[in-house]
Amino acid sequence: MGRTIFSVWAIIGICCSFAYAIPSEGDFLPALHSSIWGIQYNHIFVRDLNKVEGEAATTQCFLSASYALTERIFLDGKIGMGSISFDRADGVNLDFPAGFAGGYGLRYLVYANSERGVKSIAGFQHISCHPFKDTVDDVAYRVIWDEWQGTWLFIKEWKKTAWYCGPQYSTMQLKYKADSFRRRLKTEDCWGMLAGVNYRIAENMSINTEIRIFDEVAVNTGLYYKF
Repeated sequence: MGRTIFSVWAIIGICCSFAYAIPSEGDFLPALHSSIWGIQYNHIFVRDLNKVEGEAATTQCFLSASYALTERIFLDGKIGMGSISFDRADGVNLDFPAGFAGGYGLRYLVYANSERGVKSIAGFQHISCHPFKDTVDDVAYRVIWDEWQGTWLFIKEWKKTAWYCGPQYSTMQLKYKADSFRRRLKTEDCWGMLAGVNYRIAENMSINTEIRIFDEVAVNTGLYYKF
């Protein structure tokens, strides 16, 4: 079993060499004072910046961890690599190679009914991506992607799966630098919707897939294991 887990993680790690987005983390929760470790692949296809500034996209791969502080409060953390692309409205297209990325979050179990298999979870997540610079026509460009997200999930368990959906509020900014010129670009689309599913491969292992729309167009997937 251990070799199988390691092999699956290794394959995902190779496939996610450049990966991004903020996963809500779903409903796969650790037991009290225990943890869950996993690998996440995330991708934001498009995010508008100030409507007229252009569009940004990003991909990222994380090693993630969650810890049950109490029976209802869960702490999340992640570290990995991320790349960013920025297509400016003036036609300049920038691609920033993968650099450091990390994030943290907090989830609260608002409601749970084991007999009916329903839950409600409120969460907050923050993520930051610091890719390497890109140079176009002897001009050095640098960016930092910062995003904050709040979610409220409604979950229904069915057999080995847990289906969920809910609203999300996200705010994002791109700290943008061209040589000595600096600017902070912000998104104007903040309200969105997410939907996802957790499939339990075994009692302690789960695969998660999630999509997010309206404020951003994004998808992520991950593999998680309870310790």
